[in-house]
Amino acid sequence: MSKSEESNTRASQPSEPDHSDVAPVTRDKQIDIEVEGDGQRRKLIIALAWPALAENILSSVMSMIDMIMVGGLGAYALAAVGLIMQPKFIMLAAFMAMNVGTTALVAQFKGARKPDGANNALNQSVILSIAMVTVICTTMLISAEPLIRMIAGSKIAERSILEAITYYKIQIYGFPTVALTFTINAALRGAGNTRATFFNNTIANIVNVIFNYCLINGRFGFPRMEVMGASLATVIGQCVGFAMAVYVVTRGKHYIRLNLRKLWKIDFSMIKRILKIGIPSLIEQVIMRAGILWFTTMVTALGDAAYAAHMVALNIQMFSFTTGMAFGTAATTLVGQSIGRKRIDLAKTYVRMTQVLGIIVSVVIAALMAIFGKFIAGWYSKEAAIILLSADMLKIIAIANPIVNARAVYVSALRGAGDSKTPAFVSFIGMLIIRPLTALLLSNVLGMGLTGIWIALSTDFIIECLVIMLRYRKGKWTTIKV
Repeated sequence: MSKSEESNTRASQPSEPDHSDVAPVTRDKQIDIEVEGDGQRRKLIIALAWPALAENILSSVMSMIDMIMVGGLGAYALAAVGLIMQPKFIMLAAFMAMNVGTTALVAQFKGARKPDGANNALNQSVILSIAMVTVICTTMLISAEPLIRMIAGSKIAERSILEAITYYKIQIYGFPTVALTFTINAALRGAGNTRATFFNNTIANIVNVIFNYCLINGRFGFPRMEVMGASLATVIGQCVGFAMAVYVVTRGKHYIRLNLRKLWKIDFSMIKRILKIGIPSLIEQVIMRAGILWFTTMVTALGDAAYAAHMVALNIQMFSFTTGMAFGTAATTLVGQSIGRKRIDLAKTYVRMTQVLGIIVSVVIAALMAIFGKFIAGWYSKEAAIILLSADMLKIIAIANPIVNARAVYVSALRGAGDSKTPAFVSFIGMLIIRPLTALLLSNVLGMGLTGIWIALSTDFIIECLVIMLRYRKGKWTTIKV
């Protein structure tokens, strides 16, 4: 690397002394980011991305199965589950944000060959998550009913609202396990161990579906609990996933290790570094969820049928976004480790190659979604109006899908470098200005209804992608210190 290239790097090195130049021998498959040739780099990207892609696809498929099982109870059940989606994501927002800092720091520590720093980052992230989950769960239990009723508005049936409140409260009681699982998995991804997170989430999702089958309609001697049964099944699956994640990081055979004896030893300097990256991401998540809540109230105003179609389309849409999330995971890991190794040139190479691979796969998925959207929507509901409306929304988002996934990779690359402020700013503009104003214009003023809302959604994604791409290309992320 030339001196000019070196001057563009930024050393986000751990403050702890370097006790080891080489990571300890573990059962993780060690990755060498400094491989030669695009062919080897492509293999490395795929090696990191495929478990994340498989995990995301499986999670999306399981979520689809979950919704299909609930949908068998009727439109009221789909509406009930749909109502709690955004409050649930609000709860997750804080942990998703803090996990950005965890993943970035672990990746950079590993790139710098400092395993002690990576493990300390995990320990402090878990301490932070325990404190946060206590506050968040208490707040959400108190505000559960008024929050659900606010989202529902006046057009959603009372039965759906009551079912949603019960479903949501059960989710809150099980939330600590999923929050801590998120934190552990974030550290594992930063270390490049995407296979462990894939395995953990696969088992958890399978358990969820099995108990869905048993509890929703009362199979194999289990009581028929309908919507409440779906919520309990989710919590049971989450508990299994948490137990497996803890096992992985405490058995001492992986690069990332959670030291339970040091779990209550607080390192404020490390927590400060996690928060430095995490707080802008938290702001981004809060803005995003506030915008989606506002967006959701626009859809609920259209009535039960439109909202049910909206939820079906959203559920299928998440499947289409799995490509961006998977290749984004690879981008975060590779950019973070390249920067830890002081190889900005290599970080840029990995982002470019990750984008190409991600777009190729996303185009294929978008085409399948557009062609078979009506058929897939028919799995969720037998009502013709819901099926046709859902299929139309999927055609709209399919056009924007490759751009949406490209945005995800750019955002992930910036986060791997420690730049979480740019995505937060762009989300603010998109979620609170572009998306709602465009939706109001198209849906209300021009009378396009749900179609206008989904065109607004796609427009926002496209504009956000362009802005973030310009920010990435300016290269200021190469000078950020964390």
